[in-house]
Amino acid sequence: MAQMKAGQPVDPVHGQRAKQRSVHNTYFTLPVLIAMLSNHYGFLYGAKHNWLVLVLIMLAGALIRHSFVARHKALVAGQRVPWEYAAAGTALIAGIALWLAPTPAPKSTSVAPPSFAQVRAVVEQRCTMCHNEQVVSKGVQLHTPELIAKNAQAIYQQAVVLKAMPMNNATQITDAERTLLGRWFEAGSPLN
Repeated sequence: MAQMKAGQPVDPVHGQRAKQRSVHNTYFTLPVLIAMLSNHYGFLYGAKHNWLVLVLIMLAGALIRHSFVARHKALVAGQRVPWEYAAAGTALIAGIALWLAPTPAPKSTSVAPPSFAQVRAVVEQRCTMCHNEQVVSKGVQLHTPELIAKNAQAIYQQAVVLKAMPMNNATQITDAERTLLGRWFEAGSPLN
C-alpha cells in the first residue's frame, strides 16, 4: 500500500505470498479441524497406529477440500465437475471407520463374573481420581458402589468398548482390567 501511495512499482512477491497462504488455508482447513477435534474421539488417538489414522483422515480432508476447488474451477470453465476427489476422500473415511470400528468382546459364559470388590478396586485405582465427589468430570462420579452401578453402562462403553477412558490411558488401565469390567457389566453389573 505504501508503494502504491508513493507511486512506486509494487513488488509482486506480496501478492504471491498472499496467494500461497490462501492455497494453504484452503487445503489445510479440514485437516487442521480434524487434528484439533481428534483428542475428543478415543478411536482416533487410541488406535494402535494413531499417527497413521491421523495422516489418513487429514489426507481424506484434503482430498474432499480439493474437490471443492476442482468443482469451482470446472464450473467456471464450463467443464465436467470432477467428483473423483470427493469420492476418494469419502471412501478413505469409510475405510478408516471400518478399520477402527470397535468389535464387541465375545461373551464368555464359562468364566464366572468378577466380584464387585474386584470391579471397585479397578474403578478406584483407574477412574476415581477424575470421577469423584470433588472432581466431577463430565458429570460422572464413581466414588460409591451405587454410583458405580448407576454408571455401569458408561463405564462399559467408555472403558471397555471404546477404550476412550481413562483419557490417554493416564492411569495405565490394563486390557485384563478392561475385560474384568466388561464381564461384570455383561453379568448385569451386580453389587455383590
